[in-house]
Amino acid sequence: MKESTLVNKVIIGVICAAVILYFAVYLALGFKPDLVTTTAYSYSVDIGTEASALLVRDEQVISTTGQYVDILLDEGEKVSKGGQIALIHASQDSLETRQTIQSLEAEIQQLEYSLSTGTQATNSSKLDEEVISSMVAIRSLAASGDLSTLEDSALHLRTMVFQRDYSYGNTEAATQIKQLISDKQKQLDSLNASLSQVSQTITSPASGCFSGEVDGFESLITPSMLSSLTMQQLNELLHKEVADPPAALGKVVTNNTWYLATLIDQPSVEGLLEGKTYKISFSDDYYGMISMNLERLVMENDQTMAIFSTNTNLSDTTLLRQQTVDIIAQQVEGIRIPRQALRVNTETVTDDQGNQSQVNSYGVYTVVGTQAEWQEVKVVYSDDDSFYLVQPVDETASSRLRAGDEVILNTTNITDGMVVRS
Repeated sequence: MKESTLVNKVIIGVICAAVILYFAVYLALGFKPDLVTTTAYSYSVDIGTEASALLVRDEQVISTTGQYVDILLDEGEKVSKGGQIALIHASQDSLETRQTIQSLEAEIQQLEYSLSTGTQATNSSKLDEEVISSMVAIRSLAASGDLSTLEDSALHLRTMVFQRDYSYGNTEAATQIKQLISDKQKQLDSLNASLSQVSQTITSPASGCFSGEVDGFESLITPSMLSSLTMQQLNELLHKEVADPPAALGKVVTNNTWYLATLIDQPSVEGLLEGKTYKISFSDDYYGMISMNLERLVMENDQTMAIFSTNTNLSDTTLLRQQTVDIIAQQVEGIRIPRQALRVNTETVTDDQGNQSQVNSYGVYTVVGTQAEWQEVKVVYSDDDSFYLVQPVDETASSRLRAGDEVILNTTNITDGMVVRS
């Protein structure tokens, strides 16, 4: 009887221990943190070198002694030799009359457009939205004190209102527009007849691209000087304050090819080679990159001078002269991963002479099927904030990190081959 009681106690103890072990394992697995992963993908980074720069062009300055000038061309607009650039008026009244004529011509054109499109099928609700949007825009302009585009905005609102009347079946809308066009055309004819005070027409001395910006550098540096330009000369020009020439109306850029003379405060720039094309990023008044060819490279006195050229984007850059630019001399490509995904393994190795040293290897854990797999990588770029660009150590290995792989972020206690997903 006593032996039976002892056996029962042992059995009960074993069962209790098994139950406790079961719940301990269950709780441990239950509190195991969820697997956090992300997708690695291909990425490239442009590495720029900052430089001070001067834009150099073939330019002819146009001068005038007239006081009341009406410029006919927009900034960067192309003009042929002998083409009209400006009208010089003899009085302020004559200039104001000319400006009124331009406004009337724009109004008539807008009204004729409204008349020609009013009978077309139009979404009424969309027109209502455009009318309200135009009204809000005019109110915003008035509230901000910016009246530079108020006239155009009011004209656009009037056109939308006429088109809205059409869409709602207002049969008198067409008659009203035609009457407005007739009245304004009579006013325009009268003004043109009275405008006899234009004393001079300014024409272009050559074909090219017009600019109303004249800064005094036009005669200080030209493309023909760039082959012999020294670093000292460029440095002086970059810091030079030049007065605007008097009585300058504008200028014509006579050659589509323009140049960028840059000075870099480095003895050399990795990746810069004469004859190659590089992307240049500008700091002011122009947003975007321009591809330019490196014509000349000079390195001396811990500085680098690089002369670039291009025959594109001339009309977009006529207002630029002294600039701070970024020269994109390198582009790094790799696989982008979050910083927390990268792991460092440190091993102690012994050489043939018995000397020991520590060697670091870098890698990430990826999910392959249900297991974690170690992929050794090398870091090619770090942005110091959020990510690394990496490449596989062995590009030919069948098992290596690839774009599109699922990378583990919470890698604490993760080992190679460990089952991480059921």
